[in-house]
Amino acid sequence: MHSSALDEVREIVPRVYAPHQTIVLERKRHLRAVLNAAVLGDVTVGYLSYGTEIRMIPAPLSSCYHINVPRSGFTESTCGHSSIISSTGRAAVFSPDQPMTIRWSPDCAQLAVKLDRNALQTELENILGQRVSTVRFELGMDVTTSAGYSWLASLYLLLAEMERPQSVIHQPLAGAHFARLLMTTLLFAQQHNHSEALTRPAVPVRPRAVQQVMELVDARPEVPYSAGDLAAHAGVSLRALQAGFRRQLGMSPMAYLTEVRLRRVHMELMDADRAELTTTEVAYRWGFTHLGRFAAAYRKKYGVAPSDTLRRMH
Repeated sequence: MHSSALDEVREIVPRVYAPHQTIVLERKRHLRAVLNAAVLGDVTVGYLSYGTEIRMIPAPLSSCYHINVPRSGFTESTCGHSSIISSTGRAAVFSPDQPMTIRWSPDCAQLAVKLDRNALQTELENILGQRVSTVRFELGMDVTTSAGYSWLASLYLLLAEMERPQSVIHQPLAGAHFARLLMTTLLFAQQHNHSEALTRPAVPVRPRAVQQVMELVDARPEVPYSAGDLAAHAGVSLRALQAGFRRQLGMSPMAYLTEVRLRRVHMELMDADRAELTTTEVAYRWGFTHLGRFAAAYRKKYGVAPSDTLRRMH
């Protein structure tokens, strides 16, 4: 959307994100709203700017969480009893059922993220292996810290993949994996009322649970599993499964999944007809969605680039 019509902006932006009032505060600058947004399963991501100073007054969120990441300018945000000023490097994380207001500076442009409330709640419960109360995040999020940047990097990866027409992210199963990644990294990166439970040492699961997950991965490593999917398959919490894998194999469940996928790629490249196959095809077939990371992991394990393996075998 590109619009200077306030009525149009008031109709479209709330429909994409959540119901709210939009009040133009500065009359000297004309409204020049820009919205570029897309939905990926339980996640909505977009770029939003207004070109003038506005105040946004949302109704209390009921079904979602919102994260606003300024790329220029600043915002003054309140949520419940908390208030912050956000600019580049500092995001605002809004939790459900709280009164909110956001004042945008005239030059403010933001990455605006919406996460489904039930999906995020389920992700946390899968990690902890227990039911939890509503997740309430701290309002201010420093995305320049190591943890904060991990979440921001996940967002950038998702945005980059959505821009590629041929990306596997447009396949529903793979897209759901990217959406859960954004939620999981947020749960670990930003403080909330269950953060202490996430950092508490977990009791490792019994060897049988680890074996169940290994058998699942060995049978179908190309499936876009999340860590939560693997834990749910074994009927244990993610943290307990991770502790069990580290004790028995010295790696995480997702690292084991990567190892199995790399072996399958290597075997196929050695047996392939180079004239009829590309390394990209093979990587995608075995569940690798980020080619740069795939190539780096392959080189680390086998000492050569994937294309070198294909070339040497033929």
